[in-house]
Amino acid sequence: MHLADRLDLPTGLTARPYRGRADHPAMAELLTAYRRAKGDPESVRAEHMDQSYAELTDCDPELDIAIVEDAADLVGYCRPTHGPVPDGFHDLVVFAPVHPDRHGRDLFDRIIGAEEEHLLKWLDGDAPGRYRGYAGHPGPDGAPTGEAAWFERRGYRTAHWSASLLRSHLDAVPDVPLPDGIELRPVEPDQMEHIVREHNLCFSEDWDYDPEQATDTSYIVDDPDRDETLWQVAWHGDRVVSQVKPFINEVENDERGYRRGYTEYISTHPDYRNRGIAKALLARALVAIRDRGMTEAVLGVDTNNPGGAFQLYQGLGFEVQSYEAVYKRPVDRSSA
Repeated sequence: MHLADRLDLPTGLTARPYRGRADHPAMAELLTAYRRAKGDPESVRAEHMDQSYAELTDCDPELDIAIVEDAADLVGYCRPTHGPVPDGFHDLVVFAPVHPDRHGRDLFDRIIGAEEEHLLKWLDGDAPGRYRGYAGHPGPDGAPTGEAAWFERRGYRTAHWSASLLRSHLDAVPDVPLPDGIELRPVEPDQMEHIVREHNLCFSEDWDYDPEQATDTSYIVDDPDRDETLWQVAWHGDRVVSQVKPFINEVENDERGYRRGYTEYISTHPDYRNRGIAKALLARALVAIRDRGMTEAVLGVDTNNPGGAFQLYQGLGFEVQSYEAVYKRPVDRSSA
């Protein structure tokens, strides 16, 4: 059964199957508006959608993606996904960005309810199932609003937190030396996939690590904003031990009137943490984007990162600009 056929929408709205790349320009525009409304600064273009939807493995685009419209205008879309996680659960992930001007609890409940029902088909064997969703939130000490409050009314509870951090200027970037024996090297084109695979492996202890996707490099290597000349990659002999992979979204900068660089995709091998390597690389990344004419930097972080990344970034002058809560709810297997 197609997800679109499960959607019981308010009068005036209709659902249809996803049509591939033809839908990407409108989906990108909507996702950008949805992200901005919840405090996520990064804009999305059709090229980003082309890249991320090219080889989907966590859903079936022929059945699991639905477009919600008012006449010919895109109101929202649904793309639920699924996958195993290290704690033994099979997570069923609901995701349904809706334009901020059209969003409300009734539409949210109708869409999320349809996604929850649709996702049950992925539960096989004895692995316990769990729903997962993401929502902008005032923060761990704040009362939930909007989607966060709507999730909680459906029985979801906060399990993790992430944050978007901003360094509002690139002045006074500290000069942080690398430890002895650790070497910074330029990135050769034939090294990129290896570097990204090493990046993925650094998160093997994280709560949402999926070994089936650990070898995926396309989300970075094929990103239209990728610029490996900005990457800061540290080696110990023949081993990649830490990295920061900045990029600049020039279209976003031109549209919004700022000069922002993203110092993202940061990782350090567990054997090399707490030695100041990531701090040294991030400082160099800030200088690298400053040398390209940027005046501010943004990054995202899991606030409970086992390597203490949240505190490291704050120590380098980054400040929290928004939080996102990760919500979870067990699946009643009797209904599966």
